[in-house]
Amino acid sequence: MKTVPAKNGRRIGLAATGHAGYTPGELTGAKVSFSYDGGETWHAAATAREGGRWTATVDHADAAGKSVTLRTELTDANGNSVQTVNYAYAVR
Repeated sequence: MKTVPAKNGRRIGLAATGHAGYTPGELTGAKVSFSYDGGETWHAAATAREGGRWTATVDHADAAGKSVTLRTELTDANGNSVQTVNYAYAVR
């Protein structure tokens, strides 16, 4: 249903996959921001690497009924990639 509860501390797993013959190297950095207004205003999410896996933690306690846009910047051992996903999910 692509919805999450209106709570703080929601963890999102981060990973990179390749396309068109490109194989990403190991992730060396991650930045994640989220927006409730389609990208007009951004809020930084905390990111962390634990056991070789990256996660972002987002807080949505006051966002019931809003749609979330995510902006993810992942850095791999070979270079950078920026991806924006509009209206990734809704907060219920």
